[in-house]
Amino acid sequence: MLHPQELSAAQISQVLDEAFGVRATAVLQRAGGADAGATVYQVAGPDGARWWLKCRRYAVAPVVWTVLHHLREHAGLREVIAPLPTRDGAAAASWAGLQWTLFPYVEAFSGFEEALSRGHWERLGRVLRQVHEARLPTELLDPLRRPVFDDDTAVERVGAWLQRANARIPVRDALGEEYLALWCRHRQRIEAIWQRCGELRARIGEGRCPRVLCHADLHAGNVLVGPRASVFLIDWDDMVLAPRERDLMFIGAGIGGRWGREQPPGFAEGYGPVAVDPLRVAYYRHWRILQDLQEFHDLLLEPGATARPPAQRRQALRYMAEQFAPGNVADCAARAWQATQG
Repeated sequence: MLHPQELSAAQISQVLDEAFGVRATAVLQRAGGADAGATVYQVAGPDGARWWLKCRRYAVAPVVWTVLHHLREHAGLREVIAPLPTRDGAAAASWAGLQWTLFPYVEAFSGFEEALSRGHWERLGRVLRQVHEARLPTELLDPLRRPVFDDDTAVERVGAWLQRANARIPVRDALGEEYLALWCRHRQRIEAIWQRCGELRARIGEGRCPRVLCHADLHAGNVLVGPRASVFLIDWDDMVLAPRERDLMFIGAGIGGRWGREQPPGFAEGYGPVAVDPLRVAYYRHWRILQDLQEFHDLLLEPGATARPPAQRRQALRYMAEQFAPGNVADCAARAWQATQG
């Protein structure tokens, strides 16, 4: 299977034409993004029209696209960006083992590129509350994922790596050596994150908690901000029904060095009164770090890692180092942990 970063402009243009009826005059890969299995391209047409195209090695469940259109058409949430249909009316196309979705271009900047104003934060809070309180018909609710806790694979794998001596970790090239050096440098903090994640999960227990519709990847890169305090929510691939803390934990999580403030001015006013469980916020922040570490490890050390695009692997190294920078995710998770110790 091709990796989306290995696609040529000719291949992309062919799929756009055949599947979506779009004639592309320019295709530009979008920088950034930590998804090891996907790539986003900006597409331009001959009349100045533009689109975003996302190519994935995995498949997003069709119900996700249906929910997005429901939120726009029935809940009035125009801030939710949904995919455009293919020629045959589907939400996605398949070619070369990849899933392709085309989205309308939004004239806005991501939260990584531009800081949110008070008005943006207030609007984001209001939109997120509407998402969390959206009433979906049964035929849309039933197929959505409902994790009791998020996938434990990352917790188990990081724990296994911590138990293994560094000398027994196979290193396949120079980029792998750099990753292992970072792992060793931050090993003590990684172990603390792993231990706390397990402790938090045990303290939460198996008690029932109201579930709401969650974006589940609501970092600054997936929120676009525009003029007049407009905001748009993109990249809903991880949509789940989960406690609202699954989304709220991102406000103050410091992912990518952004949104490290727990109470940004305007967000609480927009979202409205709510009782937030600090245990769940702390758990989700710790779990997210382990999930990212798992992706970095796979890109740099696992069998087949050297076959991945070098640019993607170098990017993973940068992201790995940033996790432990001041004010980034490790610091924000530690702060959330301290909030549970009173």
